[in-house]
Amino acid sequence: MNARTVLLLVVVISVWTLAACNWTIGDCYPVGERTSGAGAGPGSEPRPVYTSAASGDYGAEPPDGPNDGSERKIACNEWELEDEEEEDPRPTNSPESPRDECFGVGDLAGDGATSWGCSDACSSKCPPPGMASFLYVNFEPSDFPFVTTVQDDGRGKAGGYQVAKANLKFTYTVVQRGARSTTEWYCPLTIQMPLRTEFMGKIDPIRAATLSEEITEDVANRMDYNLPPGIFCHRFRLDVEATFKFRYPLLGSSVKQ
Repeated sequence: MNARTVLLLVVVISVWTLAACNWTIGDCYPVGERTSGAGAGPGSEPRPVYTSAASGDYGAEPPDGPNDGSERKIACNEWELEDEEEEDPRPTNSPESPRDECFGVGDLAGDGATSWGCSDACSSKCPPPGMASFLYVNFEPSDFPFVTTVQDDGRGKAGGYQVAKANLKFTYTVVQRGARSTTEWYCPLTIQMPLRTEFMGKIDPIRAATLSEEITEDVANRMDYNLPPGIFCHRFRLDVEATFKFRYPLLGSSVKQ
């Protein structure tokens, strides 16, 4: 065999190999309409929907264009199916998606106490079954600006007096089938305590405000927010005074409107 013949055979084999790379073996099917895990070739069991011009023949040319005139994408090679399977199947939010009407903890910003109840399970944020409401309480020491009304003369075991007039905010929010209703009110109260005590030492305005925040938050977490605002505030003041006397019986504090 001379060199010219060998060169001719090499050229023929190269052309044949290049052409074979663009040929398909077997039938072509729209993506997503094959059996799970099966390829679009011999040995698989897809449901045939669209076939090439020479179905099943080795060397059959693929159809023109990716869809061959069809609206569905034709998958003639395994790599096409792999690309399709790599797409993220998880749903994404769209402008048409319904807006979540439920609050989250981060939505209840600001001072005050907010009781939030769901009458139905409108989202995963709602209280679980058996819980009537979700309560968020956030008073601050600055809500209790204590001022001295009687100076401490330093005599005796206790002395001086200070008073803070507070106006605490309360909110009751109910979510029912996507509809939201909110009631907001304020409870005024006056807290009084000595500047110096026999058993607790000196009570400066900062410490007095911190004690007041502690007690009012504790009481607010135990209140019934279904009560009318007037009755709610009356019971709240009584409970604040009772809790002060129970937790700090030697403080000598008092609470009034």
